[in-house]
Amino acid sequence: MQRTVVVTGAASGIGKAVAKAFLALGDIVVATDANKELLGETARALAEQYGDGKVRAVPSDISREESVKELAAKTGGCDVLVNCAGVFRGGKLHEAAKEDFDIQFDVNVRGIFYMMRALLPGMIEKGKGAVVNIASISGMRGDYNAPLYCASKAAVINLTRSAALDYAGEGIRINCISPSATKTPMFLNGTGEDVMSAFLAALPDHVLGEPSQIAEAAVFLASDAAGHITGQNLSVDGGLSAWNGQPKQEKGEI
Repeated sequence: MQRTVVVTGAASGIGKAVAKAFLALGDIVVATDANKELLGETARALAEQYGDGKVRAVPSDISREESVKELAAKTGGCDVLVNCAGVFRGGKLHEAAKEDFDIQFDVNVRGIFYMMRALLPGMIEKGKGAVVNIASISGMRGDYNAPLYCASKAAVINLTRSAALDYAGEGIRINCISPSATKTPMFLNGTGEDVMSAFLAALPDHVLGEPSQIAEAAVFLASDAAGHITGQNLSVDGGLSAWNGQPKQEKGEI
């Protein structure tokens, strides 16, 4: 059955991979992003591959309530919502500007709130639906130099859990995915070789995540195969969140 899937942050990175994954299943994708020019380029490329009628580009700034309302009106409801849009601003807390706080909570948290609030009523009317929010393992534990980002992603995880309880009886499942280092512009841009090497050393599988791997997890959580899964945070991180931080030990029996 063909579904309508709304994907935020769809111009690049995880959002673009998510859009491609649902298009490959034959779904119709409403792709939205604040970067109108890049979204247009992405939508045209996807349309060439999957057909003009399969992808709709609707630029939107999800941090603005009126923009989200306009997006919802143009979309006319959906079966699946995948919130991928996110921003990162690093720095120590006492050096952070108010704007660093505002933009991360406006996009990473408020944007998901606006999107869910706008599109959940249509799902309630249908008696079914699925929401997948992209969080981060940074929301599960702390990171150096990123207290505001970590706080925003922690909010996404618990927003997901709590909302899942409220809408489970309406036939709507709400889950989130927590990636670690993934080959997206947000991670790759500005990441030096020393930091990259440290990530590769820390990841148990010593491999950076691919956006397509996050997309595959989103497809699963939105599918009937995950019909009894809601309120969960799925880590897609090469095993990093399983590590307690202690060094590797080579000793045997003592």
